[in-house]
Amino acid sequence: MKYIILLFVILTSFLCSANPALENAVNPTDVVTTEQERLASQVVDELILAYNNRDIEAFLSLYAEDVEFYMYPQTLMFTGKKKLIERYGLMFKKTKCLKSTSLKRITHGNIVIDHESSQVCFKDKNTVDKYSEFVTSYQIDGGKIRKVVFFR
Repeated sequence: MKYIILLFVILTSFLCSANPALENAVNPTDVVTTEQERLASQVVDELILAYNNRDIEAFLSLYAEDVEFYMYPQTLMFTGKKKLIERYGLMFKKTKCLKSTSLKRITHGNIVIDHESSQVCFKDKNTVDKYSEFVTSYQIDGGKIRKVVFFR
């Protein structure tokens, strides 16, 4: 009886692995990315690059004119590019280095959620004075960041 069961298991596994219909089956761990998700992720990648280069023009170009910044859950921090320039323009000028890295990313439609790390150098570009990790949600519409939510 043991041998019959063993033979049945071996034959079943062989037949399943030899079945061409099962070769193209979707693996539940495969990630399917839509064009909208790819483009949204690309905008955030460009944002991180502009941030790391302290390039205020490239940084600003990725935001909608009426962008909204929130602290989770719904505390409005500021809106618009003018406030964005006041906040980030000064930081780009004062710091010697900025380095943001996406540690983990989730995209769903036009929403990108990043677990990010940030390193800031204030006095010497080779000495990190501040390290932090946080989660940020970006809503991208028409290739521009429309809403940002910080989770701390």
